[in-house]
Amino acid sequence: MSTTRKRLTLWGSLLLVGTALGLLVFSSFNDALVYFYTPTEVIAQSTELTDSRIRIGGMVQEGSLRREEGTLRIHFEVTDGESRLPVFYEGMTPDLFREGQGVVVEGAWKPGTVFTADTILAKHSEDYIPVEMSEEGIAKSRESILNSLQ
Repeated sequence: MSTTRKRLTLWGSLLLVGTALGLLVFSSFNDALVYFYTPTEVIAQSTELTDSRIRIGGMVQEGSLRREEGTLRIHFEVTDGESRLPVFYEGMTPDLFREGQGVVVEGAWKPGTVFTADTILAKHSEDYIPVEMSEEGIAKSRESILNSLQ
């Protein structure tokens, strides 16, 4: 086998292995991405999403949160501003979960029924302020800065 042929074989093998690895990495990233639907999208695509495990994202509708006494069962509605979707969940809720707060719920969808969630992910505001920077902390910081300028 000539030197040129060996080089071509080596480059061809490297190209084949590199392509296979690239496809493997791309497909694993694609499988790892998890999207969520808005309530409007779920209602519009209800037949395609029937009996599917999906995530729904939106806000917990003000005034919709009801807890069953003596249990961990809760009922609430998720809204995107256009549509509302009733949700049932049984279990511990995240600390940030409350009315008017962003939420992503994961579970099974059956059209015409309540969405049965088995996971709740509470979303926090993008405007994070550490506890030390609460209104009291900001007032103290201002006072300290003003005192240092005198």
